[in-house]
Amino acid sequence: MGVLPAPTDRRSRFSTVSIGRVAERLVGVRVGATAALPDVGVGERDADYLPRAADDLLAERLTASTHPVVVVSGPPSAGVTRTAAHAVRRHRPDDLFVEIDDPYRVRLEEVVERARRRATPSRPVLVWCDDAPLTLLDEVRDDLLAACRQDRTTVVRLVLTARWGLTALSRGELAAPRFAPVVVAPVTATEVVGRESHGLVAELGAERMTGRRLGDLVAPLEAAREAFAGPSGDVVRLAAVWHRLGIPTALDLDTLAALRPDDATGDVAEIVAGLVTDGWLRRTTRAGERHLAPARALVDLARLPSEELVRCIAGRLDHHARYTAARTMLAGGLDSLAAAMVADLEPDPLGPVVALRIARGYAGLERDREAAQWFAFVIAVGDEEQARAAHRGLGLVFYRYDRLDRARRHLDRAADQLGVQVVLADIALRQGRIADARALLTVLRRSRDPALAVEAACQLGTLESSVGHLVAARDAFTAALAAADPAVVARARTGLAALPPLPGATSGAPSGDRKASLPASSGSAATSSEPADTEPGPDDEIDDEIDDEIDDEIDDEVPPSRVVPLAARSRG
Repeated sequence: MGVLPAPTDRRSRFSTVSIGRVAERLVGVRVGATAALPDVGVGERDADYLPRAADDLLAERLTASTHPVVVVSGPPSAGVTRTAAHAVRRHRPDDLFVEIDDPYRVRLEEVVERARRRATPSRPVLVWCDDAPLTLLDEVRDDLLAACRQDRTTVVRLVLTARWGLTALSRGELAAPRFAPVVVAPVTATEVVGRESHGLVAELGAERMTGRRLGDLVAPLEAAREAFAGPSGDVVRLAAVWHRLGIPTALDLDTLAALRPDDATGDVAEIVAGLVTDGWLRRTTRAGERHLAPARALVDLARLPSEELVRCIAGRLDHHARYTAARTMLAGGLDSLAAAMVADLEPDPLGPVVALRIARGYAGLERDREAAQWFAFVIAVGDEEQARAAHRGLGLVFYRYDRLDRARRHLDRAADQLGVQVVLADIALRQGRIADARALLTVLRRSRDPALAVEAACQLGTLESSVGHLVAARDAFTAALAAADPAVVARARTGLAALPPLPGATSGAPSGDRKASLPASSGSAATSSEPADTEPGPDDEIDDEIDDEIDDEIDDEVPPSRVVPLAARSRG
């Protein structure tokens, strides 16, 4: 942990800091409006700051000339802003200071250019932005990094804090090589106990701190929870969700009123005024418009919104804002909600990496028509690995609709994945391709993955029993009884109970690969993917035309231009 730094008064060092007219007429940037970086938290200032594991790395980044842009991120309650602000006050006390207070409107290129005019090697400029959105990180490019340097010396330094995960995704690609990320891990209060010099020990006592995270003690979490439960809880939650989803559009009173539940009561303006007074909301600007921003504690506590709410929010945004929010949501791991945000939009602006995650999000929501469109786009424009993953996803979509031939066509292109081989084996079994199914299942039965091995054994038992190989079927079903999944065990027991007694002299002798209607692994009667003896109805003909259109777009490597509907057949 190291020795706690001696109490110092950093504020006086910043009291005369000003960048003058460097950022004159610069939209979204506040110059010299505050004497120092904001104090964050209660009872934890520079004098009693608790050292963190990221401090040494952050100090190296801030003092070296090789890292003009530093992004500090971490999970909720880790003290990201607190750690970054302390490091700046300690290691860059003499830099000229610029704070970006409207990161959704400002252009980093313009900020750096104007700061560079004033900066010198002996007096560099530090640009600070707390809670930087993904759109701002997108602007960190090689030319911007070069503009921050004069000869080999960094004269303009950008320090950005970002919510957990944002540093990993930018325009569908890893952005970390462009800047120096520093991840702050949560600190537990047990690491503070025994340090009488720390303000929290004196204020709360060791017993109250033991076993809790430091961020939970510093942030007013209990009061924040009460704010969610109070009569204005719907407004609090909407503001927190708006921020958590990374929506670049301003949140105003009209939008709040439109998104509130139908049974909500009270005047929105009065509720917002009270929340501003209590410190849960603050009035600021976003993209040049008046905006209501929530306290960070609210964002950390906010539950994930429903798909319905995300779609309602999307209905009030333009296409650019929806794409921007979707990228931010993907960076936070909210794939399904990101898919709901861009519903009915084309995938082109997001690129293959993001489009693949959106497609999987749609598949998770069981919205197969949209999933097919986005998978097809990835196949058309992605690299070999991305296309293989998209073929797998599209093949599983067709598989769910019993389009076995088309499912096999796509899954064959991702057959190096064991999970795909299980599906291919099931397709071969249902289509009566005994040799192919047996070969696949035999290999999978030897898999090092126990769950995969027993699933393959159960399916192999179904196959062998259907062709009269009773000994092989009994052996496979017996092996499947060791499965951890009760459903697999139940299927294995059913298969064993259905087997006839073994003949004495000829046990194990095959009775011939007689053709039979093979049961599917799920226990339903086997059917061909498209029975020839069934006359197609009008809906089936339309579905076939739609499916052919999807395949044609994939084969011709042309990205789909609209949502491609799949079969509307029920899933039985």
